[in-house]
Amino acid sequence: MQTLAKPAMFQIRDIFQHPATLLGAMLLGGWIGTLFPGSADLLAAVSMLYLSLIQMAALPFVILAVYFGLQRLPSEPGSGVRLARLAGMALLAMLLCAVVGVLVASLGGAGSGMSAAQTAALGKLALGSESQLSMSMRGDDGAAAELWDIGALVPNNFFGVLAYGALPSVLIGVLCFGAAVAVQDPQRSAQLSGIFEGVYRALESLVNRINGLLPAAAFVLAAAATASAGVEAIVLLGGFLATFFVAAFAVCAAAIAIICWKLKKSPWLVLLALREPITVCLFSPVAVAAVPGFIHGMSVRLGFSRGMVELVSPIAPVFIKAGEAMFFAVLAIYIANLYHHGLGAADIALICALSWTAALWSVGIAGVKSVLLGGFVMASLGLPLEAVLPVFMLVEVLCEGPRNLLSFLISSALIALVADGLYINNEQDSEVWHPSTLKLVFTRKQALSVLLLLLIALFTVFCAGVGYGLRSTHVVPAQAGIHAEQLNLWSMDSRLRGNDGPLVAALKMDLCN
Repeated sequence: MQTLAKPAMFQIRDIFQHPATLLGAMLLGGWIGTLFPGSADLLAAVSMLYLSLIQMAALPFVILAVYFGLQRLPSEPGSGVRLARLAGMALLAMLLCAVVGVLVASLGGAGSGMSAAQTAALGKLALGSESQLSMSMRGDDGAAAELWDIGALVPNNFFGVLAYGALPSVLIGVLCFGAAVAVQDPQRSAQLSGIFEGVYRALESLVNRINGLLPAAAFVLAAAATASAGVEAIVLLGGFLATFFVAAFAVCAAAIAIICWKLKKSPWLVLLALREPITVCLFSPVAVAAVPGFIHGMSVRLGFSRGMVELVSPIAPVFIKAGEAMFFAVLAIYIANLYHHGLGAADIALICALSWTAALWSVGIAGVKSVLLGGFVMASLGLPLEAVLPVFMLVEVLCEGPRNLLSFLISSALIALVADGLYINNEQDSEVWHPSTLKLVFTRKQALSVLLLLLIALFTVFCAGVGYGLRSTHVVPAQAGIHAEQLNLWSMDSRLRGNDGPLVAALKMDLCN
């Protein structure tokens, strides 16, 4: 009989990487951050350590994944047409995410149920928040030109952009370099690919090991977020957060349904295959930390083309800004309801178009700075965002995980739609994956031995407890007699001196206790 057994360390790792464990760590961290708001600076410093570690390994891995995806893709039929279709559908998916955000926010009435006291508390919190945002009282043409500077994404120095460039420009440079290498004779580039292959596997292993620290990272990041934002800001913007989470969940469920439809598999099997990267994506603020998991899950476990997955998955969180489009759309509806601003059908269509445009602008803008682009959507509708912008910047970190997950799952669904017939073959060094359970098989002799050792351990613990209890019953009366004798001597001495010394008073209190 074949026995499938896992080493103990893998079992412990599975426990620590389980979504329930990570959720518990995040909730505990949020509670700690609420109790100790003054520790925000210390928690932020610790969280920056984790972010630096994961970016150190994940960013080079992403670059090499794109490189190897380009090397494998030309051998697959119709790769150029498939990529063009995927790019067009990605733009359409971003627009659909904005539409879903508008519909969910409109149907749920996000921002319309706040009382006058809650509105006043929100304004007071916005005025008292310590935001690093500097706002000009007049238009700044230079800042607008910087947003529209598309040329900044195209590198003019490949080595310079690798050292100092932003991630979008780095990926564009790698795409150009990888495409140039892909058209060369394979024998000429074999040595270079062999060197990159070793680095690629080493970085993949390093990213997986750093992701093992995710429970501690989730605890620290949640504590830092709640310590900085405070519970009051989260409660006041609960309607906005709940609406955004519901809309993101609906789109993610649709993406999973598309993958299940193309593979003819149940949602449970697809979720099992993608459980680890989905968990990392939700609880890690760095989107690229989930790239190795999505590549492994989509290619090895679900059977899609490895070249397509290696090329699209690293690019998805950088260029497919579906989460940002939904964020801006929900934000616009929330602000409109907050200020009791009526919206017609034309306004709804304008919000969808502007949210999609602002999402395209947000390429290359990460973190809190992307919230500033919401002012573009609000200004076109005549809605004031500046009054509550500092509060939204405080809770923006809570939306980072769902936004990244939207990008990954939408890209995975698009791969499933365009990759018909592109499945794993022997050249990709991958095996077909099937979900399995942990089975431990013991012989009768082994089972009896384990039972005997367990009984011996329990009996040892019982004897140790009995011995400690007997020792305590003999020691306490003896110590009490010594203390009483000392008390009599000190009391006699104190009567001769006419007062009770401090030692007598302390010993009396100790005996009474």
